[in-house]
Amino acid sequence: MSKWYKTDFKGVRYRKHPTRKHGVQMDHYYVITYKFSGRTITEAVGWATDGNKPSDAFELLRKLKRNQKTGKGPCTLAEMREESEAEKMAKRRELAAEELRNISFKTFFKDTFLPDSKTRWKPETTRKAEEHVKNWIDPVTGATPMREIGLTQVNRIRGKLADAGRSARMQQYVFRTFAMVWNAALDHGLVDGPSPTKSGSFRLPKVDNERQRYLTIDEENKLLAEVLKKSKQAHDMAVVSLDAGLRFGEVASLTWGCVDKENGLLRILDTKSGRDRNVPMTMRLNALFESMMSGNSSDLVFPPKTQKPKQDGTASASATSRRQRQIPSSFKRGLEDAKLNEGVENPKMRASFHTLRHTCASRMVQAGVDLYRVQRLLGHSTPVMTARYSKLADDDLRQAVVAMEQDGKIRKSKGKVIKFYRKDVKIFPGDR
Repeated sequence: MSKWYKTDFKGVRYRKHPTRKHGVQMDHYYVITYKFSGRTITEAVGWATDGNKPSDAFELLRKLKRNQKTGKGPCTLAEMREESEAEKMAKRRELAAEELRNISFKTFFKDTFLPDSKTRWKPETTRKAEEHVKNWIDPVTGATPMREIGLTQVNRIRGKLADAGRSARMQQYVFRTFAMVWNAALDHGLVDGPSPTKSGSFRLPKVDNERQRYLTIDEENKLLAEVLKKSKQAHDMAVVSLDAGLRFGEVASLTWGCVDKENGLLRILDTKSGRDRNVPMTMRLNALFESMMSGNSSDLVFPPKTQKPKQDGTASASATSRRQRQIPSSFKRGLEDAKLNEGVENPKMRASFHTLRHTCASRMVQAGVDLYRVQRLLGHSTPVMTARYSKLADDDLRQAVVAMEQDGKIRKSKGKVIKFYRKDVKIFPGDR
């Protein structure tokens, strides 16, 4: 059992460490003893090697007795330490809050916004958002606290995009990412108000990149012939887009499990609009897929060339995340050799891979398919996207009226024309 020794200070004692020294003496462990609320209390102060002295212990004891007498402040060493720890915790919370208040756009995006968004977003959406922050937002905002980002910074981001020749649509995408991150920071209490992009003086250029080009049968044949010279795969991807109205990403993500040859259907999953859909195959598509060697259910129909083939000759594509990201260069070269864009200056009238999808839609409308069904086949999220083809339907109606009018003239020249309406004949009760 340890032996306790008195010090020159009343109420302060110590015991010696059995082996450890402090200077030339053995290390001392100090305690204070006092009475409070009818009890004798002994509390540890600490070792001399930790910087504790008997005089310091005595000062603590005096302070506790003073607090006991006045009824203010901690009355025991345990209470004093709890209060000190609470003060430290409050200070740490204050510093953490201040650190959060000074968080940069990039840090909040990377540490808070992105981990949550990844659970809801497609990988492609995540990739684009990361590019928006890395290439356009962070180079301007840098270490500036989010709460200090204002109109000056967003105008500089817009200027940076414009100077780089980025399209109006691209600018909208970047600032959509900016606004989503800002709103999340607002929910976390890190910024004090709405995004500076909501300022009345901030304006983005209007998007007017709606392509108007549709291929004629002759142009289609010419294009497919040129692409086939370069690549059979690029040719087949073009045919799928032409006959099924698929976006390039949908063609590239198509797996054999989504090709239903028996029922003549393509199942389009994880689409841009977020809605899966079934698209009936044309006879040409049926023949195309019948001529191809099917892979496993999860294998890509059109795998990237970089993927190594299996021993049975099929590609080792097992996930849509490994799909082709870029339109094949062989298609672009075929398009150039077909000279479909020769002399065409207006970007809206220049042919591209997406023109194949527009061509499919225009042919359906001209064949009399109503816009609601066209919307469902194309996978548009709203009728507004499909409304661009209404002019084609109007043109067909106009041609029908002209045909009717011409037929009426022929009938009039041959004989009597029966009038549709006469004032003296009532067709319905109540007619006047």
